[in-house]
Amino acid sequence: MSRLRKLVASGLIIGIAVLGSAASAAADRPLQIGVLPYLPARSLIVEHQPLRDYLQQGLGREVEVYTAPDFRTFFENTRQGRYDVVITAAHFARVAQIDQGYVPMVRYSGGARGLLVVARDSPIRRLDQLRGKIIAGPDRLALVSLVMVRWLHEHGLEEKRDYTLTTAVSFNTAILTVQRGEAAAAVTAPAAMQQMPAELRDSVRILGDTGDYTNLVYLANPRVGRREVAKIKALILRFGADTQAGRAFLSTTGFGSIVPATAADMKRLDSYVPETRRLVSTSP
Repeated sequence: MSRLRKLVASGLIIGIAVLGSAASAAADRPLQIGVLPYLPARSLIVEHQPLRDYLQQGLGREVEVYTAPDFRTFFENTRQGRYDVVITAAHFARVAQIDQGYVPMVRYSGGARGLLVVARDSPIRRLDQLRGKIIAGPDRLALVSLVMVRWLHEHGLEEKRDYTLTTAVSFNTAILTVQRGEAAAAVTAPAAMQQMPAELRDSVRILGDTGDYTNLVYLANPRVGRREVAKIKALILRFGADTQAGRAFLSTTGFGSIVPATAADMKRLDSYVPETRRLVSTSP
């Protein structure tokens, strides 16, 4: 064998060894799951503890759950590949799939809904009575905010022209602003309402309902191998369908069940992609 061929052969062997070492290192380090900050960080970590424990046992590997201080930071963390698995809003999921090659695995079957609520004793009974008023909502990047703005437009109300949409740090805070008279209405969702203290939930009544849209989606970072993705997906599906902890988790959160995320599910989100990209590209 010529010296050149020997060097090439040695390079290939070294390359294979390095790749093998990297794969081993990836398997040894914790699987990092990022969860969209739709609840305070502590609540999210506690809520997802049963899923973490189940995946950790099934994978034979440590699993860690992370979130971010806000939607924009979470979106950027996802874009930069900070997490191995993300549990994120459907419009974020579609952008991550298209732009970074993330692999959709499963979603929650319970369709999310945007609810517009007012104080229980509010004189407001019709949408047109919101003209000139303040509506409090979650992060402007939240899919429920995009859906609600579109729904109000379809019912003759334009943001900035007819009402002002202000941002609250959480669904709970949005409703508190209504309680305090700082906003005439608030944007929320059934799952969020279900997890609120009864006193807060009962202080408002529903004025409008956007109807169903796709709920949170689980995706795998493209660096995660196909075999590992298949294993993680199977475990998540079994967690929701076959375990008491999983059924309790779904009952508490109001997410319905866990089902595979299909290509058709993701394609239906395309109409939200341009606005999502526009919002994340503008200054917060």
